[in-house]
Amino acid sequence: MFRLAPYKNNALTDADVIVTTAIEVMENGAPKSKFYQLKTQLSRINTLALNWTIVHVIDEDSPFNGFSEDDFKNTAIEIIVHIRAFDEVFSNTVVQRTSYVSREIIYGAKFVPMYYPDKQNLSTILDLDKINDYQKAELPVLTEK
Repeated sequence: MFRLAPYKNNALTDADVIVTTAIEVMENGAPKSKFYQLKTQLSRINTLALNWTIVHVIDEDSPFNGFSEDDFKNTAIEIIVHIRAFDEVFSNTVVQRTSYVSREIIYGAKFVPMYYPDKQNLSTILDLDKINDYQKAELPVLTEK
């Protein structure tokens, strides 16, 4: 899970995200990168006005299924993110790419809210200083089917 927000006041529409991961595995005694496209809960949104939390659920179809905290720390992982949206102000498609590596993955955490109502309760304040703020969270216990 990661989140993002537009850093200008431009209206972004038709935003979509593609998330891919590269996981290094040993094959025949040699390291090899295996690539997987990660499913996200929402891969497309109509309007990116505030923030967008992009979530990959670790289920039976996830390449991270069965990974422990130590697995995330000790495996060479890179999560590659490609985001595209339409900037209505400049009538232009904007693209942003980034990636996260193993040491940047925080196991068992959730984001703290980064928005709140103003004093008159008429509009929403987005506090971009909190975009990376998180707290530890209990992970669900998975049961065997």
